[in-house]
Amino acid sequence: MKNRIVKAVVCFTIALTAISCNDDFNTVGDEIIGDVNFQNDSYIAYPTAVTKKLSAVQATNLPCNMLGIYVDPVYGKTEYSLLSQIEPPNYNPVFGENPVLDKVILSIPYYSELISTETNENEEIVNTYELDSVYGESTINLRIYRSNYFLSDFNPSMPEERKIYYSNDISTFSSLEGQLLADTLDFKPSAEEVLVEIDDDNDEDTPPQIQRLPPQLRIEFSEEIVNYFKQEIIDKEGQPELSNANNFRNYFRGIYIKTESASAGNMFKFDISEATITLQYTTDIRDIEDTNNDGSTDDTVRGQQEYVFSFTNNVINAISNTLNPDIEATYGPEEQGEISGEENIYLKGGEGSYGVLEFFNEPAFDENGDPVFNEEGEQITELEYLRNQEWLINEANLKIYVDQDKMVSGSNEPERIFIFNENTGSVLIDYFDGTNNESNPINSITNHLERLSRDADENGEFYKIRLTRHIIDVLNRDEDNVKLGIAVSQNVNITGLANGFNTPADEADRRIPFSSIVSHEGTILHGPGANVPESKRVKLEIFYTK
Repeated sequence: MKNRIVKAVVCFTIALTAISCNDDFNTVGDEIIGDVNFQNDSYIAYPTAVTKKLSAVQATNLPCNMLGIYVDPVYGKTEYSLLSQIEPPNYNPVFGENPVLDKVILSIPYYSELISTETNENEEIVNTYELDSVYGESTINLRIYRSNYFLSDFNPSMPEERKIYYSNDISTFSSLEGQLLADTLDFKPSAEEVLVEIDDDNDEDTPPQIQRLPPQLRIEFSEEIVNYFKQEIIDKEGQPELSNANNFRNYFRGIYIKTESASAGNMFKFDISEATITLQYTTDIRDIEDTNNDGSTDDTVRGQQEYVFSFTNNVINAISNTLNPDIEATYGPEEQGEISGEENIYLKGGEGSYGVLEFFNEPAFDENGDPVFNEEGEQITELEYLRNQEWLINEANLKIYVDQDKMVSGSNEPERIFIFNENTGSVLIDYFDGTNNESNPINSITNHLERLSRDADENGEFYKIRLTRHIIDVLNRDEDNVKLGIAVSQNVNITGLANGFNTPADEADRRIPFSSIVSHEGTILHGPGANVPESKRVKLEIFYTK
């Protein structure tokens, strides 16, 4: 695009004392020696931009998992289901004499924080929690099945590599839904602590103890399903099905949790390593501690035992989008892998999209708008032009504006966006800015990746990303001038890379940040095009001294 470059000049003289206050001058070109009078200028570069859509993203080994239905006011509905293998605590279990399976319980704790602990008027302890990473107020239906689909650990075409499952794979699995284990209607996460009675079968005179658990999805399966697990697990003691991992994974192939809702819903994020299926059973045990107080330690009593399955190995988060008609008209169908970013750049987490910015590859024009030529009379690129300048780079900021006319502003806007090397998926050198905050990710890496700037009405205005070190290295020829990817991020501390691809026919996996896959929100940003108001165009502003 011609006249892509704008130069803003502010000239003044800096005294020696002012120079000493500047933390660091970064040189592009030769060192400046001698005169202490400097000219401070700024240079604005506009990128080319595209939106790259992802028809599928990696859905295994996620830093957190998602379950439920999220409705974005702009992009539409996204459904998150879960398919996971389960693992027993040990193989070749011995369930004892006369085992009776009493309960089977599914537990998935929410992210929550204990706010207070008090004692009420009945001398009971009451814990108050606050939920984190729960979105939406409407109810959904959860259907929990035993999976009939075998999940292989290895890629058949490349047996030496671990198999990666993608967000759209579950929709292609045949005969996935096996035995229906639970059908939970009108589900919505609650911040209430969970109270569980612990019975003592050997002491009828003592009231049951109360176990207090943090907020969680907790489903106690029906008596019919308890009998089903007795037949499928307890009665298999000593059989090959429970003898080792390979046999068990082929026998009991996993748990499938399917979400359903007509329109709105709710969604929560959780740590799959905390999820369990617990088989509570009683069996005959020797009363070596005389729990029944009969004076004998040689008799037999009924004892409570547990056999706890964890969710592990292959865990797949299915992600399915249903776009709003208004956004689909401009965002395009799934098969359209790339769309122009001249007017707008579309960022959506999960199985969504990210933006790609490319700087300095257009023909160069000087501050007067005239083309710049080399000695051979050929017009040079903007990158060549900038590398020829003898500048001290003080700061370089990328500013990206929210298209408020197309966004529904407010709490649904992503608070952070993430920038990365689009070729490799890796972070830029400016990421290591010394402001990492592991305990509070929303306020982490804020020198490099500022939080969304909002106006007085809390509407998102722009994102600001500092790229000073990266731009210095590019102009000093220490770094290649790579394309830069931008994506929404739920947690900027997550720098791990995942696979994704643009269209079903795209064989080359793209490396994208995990932090974008586990993000549920989306935004629409202004591009650099001529039809965008100049004050709102995405731009890189370089502050320098010469």
